[in-house]
Amino acid sequence: MKHYQYFLPRTNLIFGEGSLRELGIEVKKLGKRALLVTGAKSMQRLGFLEKTLDSLKKEGLEVARYSGVAPNPTMKVVNCGAEKALANGCDVVVALGGGSVMDTAKNIAVVVGHFEKELVSIWEFSGLGCKTREVTAKTLPIVAITSTSGTGSHVNRFAVVTNEKTKEKTGIKSPFMYPRLSLTDLDILCSMPPSLTARTGFDVLSHVMECFVSKEGNSLAGLHCLKAMQIVFRYLSQAYNEGNNIKAREAMALADILAGWALTTSRVILPHALSHAVSAFYPKAEHGLVLAALTPQIMRFNIDRGDEEVIEKHCEIAKMAGERIMSSTKKEAFKSVDVVERLLKKLKLNVTLQDIGVEEESLKGMVESSLTAMKGPIEANPVSVTRKEILCLFRGAMK
Repeated sequence: MKHYQYFLPRTNLIFGEGSLRELGIEVKKLGKRALLVTGAKSMQRLGFLEKTLDSLKKEGLEVARYSGVAPNPTMKVVNCGAEKALANGCDVVVALGGGSVMDTAKNIAVVVGHFEKELVSIWEFSGLGCKTREVTAKTLPIVAITSTSGTGSHVNRFAVVTNEKTKEKTGIKSPFMYPRLSLTDLDILCSMPPSLTARTGFDVLSHVMECFVSKEGNSLAGLHCLKAMQIVFRYLSQAYNEGNNIKAREAMALADILAGWALTTSRVILPHALSHAVSAFYPKAEHGLVLAALTPQIMRFNIDRGDEEVIEKHCEIAKMAGERIMSSTKKEAFKSVDVVERLLKKLKLNVTLQDIGVEEESLKGMVESSLTAMKGPIEANPVSVTRKEILCLFRGAMK
């Protein structure tokens, strides 16, 4: 039996319709002055920003706002948010939004908590810079109100950040980066447009398929992954086509939580490793779209070169989609790619890297970026991969 360590989340998870109403009561247990981190204007347009502010202020909390966080947050975005939190004496960070907003909030909480005489760079906590630091209990309490079912950030200990100077995107992790409070309000999730539902939903599927076949996978993560896959294959198309279907939205929200928990004790592999390299070079590239372009290509690579365990696990993926698998052979394992490609077509995510705007001259740079900043996920891939093979995978996903 494989030995592994599981970090039990210290997150108070509140789940259900209208759960946003409970925000203020819970946040006042964590602090008095909140930095509220948001994205563009969707939460404001839909009225959820006002509800968030009302809930916080009703309980006597002071609120400083940090808005306009764009996808694929950079170190500069984190620093600006940290400066705002310090200027307002914030002692808790609240995120209202998707993965990028929650990642930004987590990183701000780390930087502010470790402030001494000057602002600390979040990159120092990545293990990639000249200076290295550990994330400690000084990290400010984090509150996550997820607006999507995709990243699992509201229940895990990870956050990603882009170094705009080196064109590297990496993850930072610590048990102190678990949100102390996580709200999943189905009213918010029902407001997601179909395209966002599709992209973030495929991110859920990518997380669990990758964690399931990862070298760092284990029996506990595997149980989370299998159930989450089963849910996504059954309910994602329904949530995409029927945005107000509470049953489908609830199911996808649960799959997202299971995926976040799987990430706690397993690890993503090549699709996420290469996707983050693309984002580092093309910050406006949507994460879910990039994963959609890369995943089928990488699944074929792993099945073609994988051992019996890899073959068997891909057969299990196909089974979770309802495929009838007669034996654990390569031929049967490739059915997992077929079901993924059919789902991508239904969700209108059958794209190439070229469709997303990636140019041929960027590919070699993205290879080097992935090898440096995403070394862990690359090493966790069930099949060893060379620099040349990564370049071939990128090229294969271009067309």
